[in-house]
Amino acid sequence: MPTTHDIILQRLGAAYRHGHRLVLVFDYDGTLTPIVAHPSLARIYPALRDVLAHLAAIPRVTVGIVSGRGLDDVMAMVGLPKLCYAGSTGLELALDGKHDLPSEAPESFAVLHSLITALEQRRRIYPGMWIEKKPFGFTVHYRQVAAEWVERLRIETMALLMPHTTLLHVLDGPLAIEVAPAIGRDKGTALRAIIDHGGLEPATVLYAGDSANDAPALAVATELGGIALGIGPEPPAEATHHLADPVALSELLAALALTILSNTTA
Repeated sequence: MPTTHDIILQRLGAAYRHGHRLVLVFDYDGTLTPIVAHPSLARIYPALRDVLAHLAAIPRVTVGIVSGRGLDDVMAMVGLPKLCYAGSTGLELALDGKHDLPSEAPESFAVLHSLITALEQRRRIYPGMWIEKKPFGFTVHYRQVAAEWVERLRIETMALLMPHTTLLHVLDGPLAIEVAPAIGRDKGTALRAIIDHGGLEPATVLYAGDSANDAPALAVATELGGIALGIGPEPPAEATHHLADPVALSELLAALALTILSNTTA
């Protein structure tokens, strides 16, 4: 029986041979890299970075990264200027090096600041909790909090955020709670922007992600007849295909690069 690896490789290879663009877009943490103790430690493997660079250099192939991290952060972590990027769960875009920032976001800055201040005061109650501040939002990380305190921390955090849910998007991330302005942008809209930016040929889309904030982009990939690829043990329900971990994804992308290159040189 064909594996997920084989099915996706065959489908993308066939699409490319028939003149389609390939739009290959990935979450970062938990998808291209394993989930680690601190986001600063989530370094992409050099071999995978090389594969992404090779794919992005091939005609009719667009490679993008859509992350909950701030835009500058994820661009620095990946370190490949020719890719398309979206940060802050899709609020910030960088296409061909040109940044597209949401003009509506400042309206929520006062609320975001007050919430960060209130949550920072809880750090002494929950050792290991910390707040990742972003240009357009923040993330409450609890991966280092003792297991017996996690549920209480989550309940208190959600209670603090609940009065502001009309103004803010609140999403589960990898062992974290992500908060961003609710201005009609998410990973799904970011994926559509990357697809539209890529060219005029018909596009075959693959989006890979591991957590709840990837659901909108996975749904868009399926809507457009593409591949919605979940990574890890608990991918979103919107994923139609599944690979075990970032290593399996890296192996797939390396095989895809070889397949496409063999087609272009044949």
